[in-house]
Amino acid sequence: MYGIEAINHHNGWAMAAAGALIVMFGLSVLSFVISQLHKVVAMIENWANKKTQPVETKVETDTAQPRYLLDIDELRKRYRLLSAEFGETFELKRLYEIATESGLPHVHLAIRSLREAGILLPVGDGMFKWQ
Repeated sequence: MYGIEAINHHNGWAMAAAGALIVMFGLSVLSFVISQLHKVVAMIENWANKKTQPVETKVETDTAQPRYLLDIDELRKRYRLLSAEFGETFELKRLYEIATESGLPHVHLAIRSLREAGILLPVGDGMFKWQ
């Protein structure tokens, strides 16, 4: 028995259809997984970020007063320790880089709060010093 007769006798048409359906189903599942991959990555990143300690907030009721992420003295201590190796004057860019590498949250806001409080003073030519 050869050809079409053999295919009919051994259920070849059903096997071919089943194989095509399995391949199409597999490709559909694969395309769905790829389309949702960005959500899985975001979920993993959020899970990793939740491991860090939450930031304490201190919000002043008077709108004229600046808002600080932490107590300003705590911010001063943390950032001053980071810049201890820089010397008397340093570039703000270096402080920002080392704070970011250390994993401190909201580095821009913290440095801005230190400047507004008069703790981090500009010297000139992009250099800063501690009060």
